[in-house]
Parts: sequence; C-alpha cells; structure tokens
Amino acid sequence: MTSVSDNSRRQTVDLDQVIRSNTANACTPRLDEADCEANMCYNALYRTLDGTCNNMKGEPLRGASYRPYTRLLPTIYDNEVSEPVGSLFTDARPSPREITRKLTSSQASVESPDYNALIMQFGQFISHDMAKTTLVPSSKCNVCQNITSRCMSVPITFDDANANFRQAQCIRVSRSSPICGSGNLKPRQQLNENTGYIDASPIYGSSVHDSKKFRDGASGFLKLPMFNGNAFLPFDQNKCRNRAQCSVIFTAGDSRVNLFVGLSAWHTIFTKEHNRLVTAFKRLNPHWDGERLYQEARKVVGAQVQAIVYREWLPKVLGASFATVVGDYRGYDSDVDSTVANEFTSAAFRFGHGMIQEFYQRLDTSFRNISFGALAFQKGTLHSDVLVNEGGVDPLIRGMFSQNVKRPQRVTTTVTENMFGSTDLSTINIQRGRDHGHPAYVKYRELCGMGSAFNFEHLSREILNTGTRNKLQEIYGSVDKIDLWVGALLEDPIIRGLVGPTVACIIGPQFKRTRDGDRFYYENPGIFSRRQLVEIRKSSLSRIICDNTNTISTIPREAFRVGHMVPCSQIPSMDLNQWRDF
Repeated sequence: MTSVSDNSRRQTVDLDQVIRSNTANACTPRLDEADCEANMCYNALYRTLDGTCNNMKGEPLRGASYRPYTRLLPTIYDNEVSEPVGSLFTDARPSPREITRKLTSSQASVESPDYNALIMQFGQFISHDMAKTTLVPSSKCNVCQNITSRCMSVPITFDDANANFRQAQCIRVSRSSPICGSGNLKPRQQLNENTGYIDASPIYGSSVHDSKKFRDGASGFLKLPMFNGNAFLPFDQNKCRNRAQCSVIFTAGDSRVNLFVGLSAWHTIFTKEHNRLVTAFKRLNPHWDGERLYQEARKVVGAQVQAIVYREWLPKVLGASFATVVGDYRGYDSDVDSTVANEFTSAAFRFGHGMIQEFYQRLDTSFRNISFGALAFQKGTLHSDVLVNEGGVDPLIRGMFSQNVKRPQRVTTTVTENMFGSTDLSTINIQRGRDHGHPAYVKYRELCGMGSAFNFEHLSREILNTGTRNKLQEIYGSVDKIDLWVGALLEDPIIRGLVGPTVACIIGPQFKRTRDGDRFYYENPGIFSRRQLVEIRKSSLSRIICDNTNTISTIPREAFRVGHMVPCSQIPSMDLNQWRDF
C-alpha cells in the first residue's frame, strides 16, 4: 500500500507554468499526460491532486485540471473562431453596461424567507472547487480599446450615473486566456485550472506541485499559524518584507481565497477540519506516517464537502427540480464525462452573484453586533486583513447564518458600481459570455426543452413580469440576441428553489455528471467501509462549523436554513474510531 503518487515519468502542468505562459503569450498550456500504471496502488485508494486517473477505463484525463471545458452547444464567435459576439458588429448586441444599468442591477433586495447567507458563501466555495478559468493579466489591459485575443473594452456613456466609470471612460475586461493553439484555425477554447470533481481542491490545490505552499512539511497537517489569538491560513511570503511586516494575503489551494473574507472563512474552517482529522487519526493510528495521515484526512474532507453539496445545499438551490435534473445516486458510471461545461462556469453558475448583499452582520456570542459593526461587502473584498484584525471567522459565520439570503434574480449595486473598487461584475459576466462564444439565451431554452422563442411574449412562462419582458425588448430588440447569463438570471425561481429553469437545467445535470462520473464519490461502494460511510452520512456543515470555530456553540440544525437554532451538543458527530487501522 502506498500513499504517495509518483509523477516522475510524465509531463505535469502547474500554476507557475500557466502564469509564465500566460504572461508571455496570453495563452495557457494544457495537461495531456497521465501515468496511471505507475501508481496503481495509490490510485485505488486516493485521488491524484490533479484529478488524473480517476477514470481507469480508458479516459484518464477526464475531470483533470488544466484540461479544456466541454461545451453544451457549439461556440458562436464573430469571425467563427475567436472574436467575441458583437465585437465586429456582425451580430450587434447592446452594451453590457447598458444592460446592467437598465435591467440586471437593482437596489431592491428580495430575501428568501427560508435560507440564510451561508448558502451564497458556500456556493462560491463550491464554484471554486469545480472550476477556475485563466485570465489574461489585467496589466495588459490598461487602455480603453479592444486588443485582439487579450482585452475587451466596454465604453461608458455620458449619462452613466457612476462618476468613476465616466472618468475612466470604459470598463476594461481581460479576456479569458485561450488554450495555446486554439482561436486560429479552430474555435477559441478555455481550460479549467482546477479539477472538475468536487474534491475540496480549494484547500488542497489542483496540481502536483502546489501543495508544498500550504502543507506543513511532511507532518500530514496543513499550515495554520496563529495570529491575534486565532488560527489563520498562512500568509503569502512573497508579500512579506520580514516576519514582522506581512501584507495579509492568504495562501491556499485556490488563488482566489482572498476575494472575499466570507470565502476565506470557509477555507479556514475546512483547513481546520483537515487538521482536526489528522490529530484524531494520528492518535488512533500512531504507525501512520505523515503522508498517510494527509491523504486519509483529505479523503474524508472531500467526502464531507460532497455530502454537504448533494444533501444540504443543492436541493435548496434547485428546489422541486432536484429530483429530475440530479436525482438519486445509482453508482459510479465510467462512461459519464464529469468534465465541467463551459456554460456552467462562465454563465449559469454565476447566478450566485445575484445573492451577494450590501452588508453582512458580524455577531458576538450573544448575537449582538461586534464593536466593528456590520461588514460592507466592498470592505471585505480583497481585504483579508479585515478577517484577521476585526474579530476573525466566528462573528462573520454567526452573522451569515442569522441573515436571510438575497434571492438571485437581480444583482445589487455594490456589485455593479464598485466591485473590487473599480468595476462592474454584471458587465463582466455579460462580456465573459461573449468572450467564451456562448450562443444566445433562447438556444439554451430550446436545449432545455422549453421550446423556441420567436418573440418576447414567448418568454412569459419563465419570466412572468411583463415589465421585465418589455425592458428586455427595449434593450435587445430581438429575443435571439439575449445573452445567456442575462436571460437565465431574470427567470422566476422554480418551486421551492432559488434559480430559474434554465439555470437548473444547466447546473443540475452538471452536478449529476460530476457525481456519477467520479470514481471517488463518497457513496461509491469501496471508497469507504460501510461503517465509515455511516459516519460520513452523519456529518453536516453545522457540525463542521461547531468543530472548527472557537466561540460558536449555537447553530441552525440545518446550516443553510434560517432559525431552528440548537446547541452544538445536539448536532450529530462522526465516530472517527471507524478509521482505526487494526
């Protein structure tokens, strides 16, 4: 038995290689090799870090990192191979900023009566678990003009209410980097830097070389240094002048860990869960070496994340459609391709941007505001120092499970007027769909069995509000020009769910493929013993929060539901004795 994967006989790809290629050539290398035979014992027991050799029936690169996304529909580019729709005026589309201002952005916040803000934050964590698209470095896009293959510019009109945008004259959008060689004679394609499997890769990384940045040597533990009395992710040492002068920029398995402090909180909690498991396994099995401890804990954390997704989170997002678009697990199928679809990551799964709220509560143990007050979303973006210096993880998580989540059918103005201090996320999403060659929204309605739409009234079953349909007509003029992200976002939610039918139709089958095509999915017989599986089924997000925070002792019985608060002592725990290696 071995807990070490030997990659010495194949060409691997890692993030540093991608950065070098992207900086020099504005394109990304792809992974094209897997050596499964060299690691047969390892591959029987554990996932590879880059997702190779999950499928042992002739498709060893399925779901691996640094591989192309799949497509639900063929690409639509202005010049058929690379130019975003509308850029050459062959299929004129309205300005993404105009669409945002008049349609997708709203100061109104319609909240779900049932679910709390954890559902948004966990969704961001899962989106990062499944996909990451390389972008052309933003430093290359410092002028208000389109630069072929690299940059897109969205002009700002004189009547735009945002003075900062008017002064800048445009919103600059870096293009997603193509796979080297695509976009010339064959259509431009993008690749996934992360594994397509749900495997807790934001914690562990998606390449064979990255883990040394956040692993604690050969001990089995992940790095969790203490700061201000709390354990936090390690700081990026490249941002440190010396031990006393470090910018608070966390290092983790996914480089987007610093995007928002709520996301950083999940990274911290699951990293602490890993170390909690290593501590227990070391006590139960003192003969296990560091690598065995690391892999066994990684395996359990990945299983816990999967269990939370399919039992707790996804049924609430998909509501009544869950049974038909995902359904019950019926076992591993080696013929299922678990590769992430381009339209999933660059359009449909971005519904979560509509769940972002202007402010997030930060509550003390008595459920009162901490002295720093509520957190403005903008203050928490790209400011990990806020997490370190203003109370840590606990008040933010406690505030999120006490706060009703916003429904995602519009995006709030903090996202459209001041995202990352200088941009509009709605405009970026619309432009990203054009950048990736997505066909129009109506084509996906047809794919999803909702029939053809030849005028705006044909959308009335999915978009009930007459005013919204009229606004779509005013802006787009023709239904066959509506962008996928826009049309899908505006649809009314399905019964008991949060998203509309087109989003459900794209993300539901993706989660089904991701599950059914994963040999290491936790319920696949043989991945865990029967007794271990019983324990993993006891796990829950509420239990993980209880076990890995310092001051949270009261929690919703179901982590994503508002109310139903109970003491942590009433939340079932896993019996880790089932991992004793006799």
